[in-house]
Amino acid sequence: MPSFGDFFKSLPRMHVPSEWVPPSSEDYQQALYNEGFITPERWTDDDISEYPLIQQDLNDLEEYLLPVFWDFNQKSRHYQNRFYLYQWIFMIGAFVTTILAVLATYFSGFQGTDRVDFLFYSVNPTQMAQTFSLSTMIVSAITSYFTILSNQGSPRKRWASYRRLAEELRMTYFSFLSRLAPFDTGNRLDRLRVKILEIREKERESV
Repeated sequence: MPSFGDFFKSLPRMHVPSEWVPPSSEDYQQALYNEGFITPERWTDDDISEYPLIQQDLNDLEEYLLPVFWDFNQKSRHYQNRFYLYQWIFMIGAFVTTILAVLATYFSGFQGTDRVDFLFYSVNPTQMAQTFSLSTMIVSAITSYFTILSNQGSPRKRWASYRRLAEELRMTYFSFLSRLAPFDTGNRLDRLRVKILEIREKERESV
């Protein structure tokens, strides 16, 4: 069951770029560490430089696989944020529309009355009913517009697709390091390149 904290985790950020911009070297190492990848600077068990085969594998992954992973990972976050944004707009818009409609209906019940008291003010119920009715239409139209944008852009589908591809690259990363099939042969680097191209092709097919 989602917690109260999970509710606020879905708050959209003001801007999440769709393309990944490499950070500084220190921040990049932290990002690698946060994503669960092997970072020589933070590897405390042994000195990885003493294991040239592992160091070479890490260099190959850094050159061929990680740029694609960061690209997919950033796009996944971008569409996730966009999905959350549309959902919040829809929820807030639906709530505000309901409140405005209730107020419009409330003041419509005073037809024929010149003035009524509302929030410590004396107001014209006919004008208030018209104002809230118009506001209801405007807010409802804005909410419907963003709902259409959400359906056309398919941010949830794209979020899921890019996340799936990024996690497939993550599995490939550790399979390559562990020299598991199909990366247990002499041409393992070529197989890595082919695998990455296959995942790139999946991007064109699924997104």
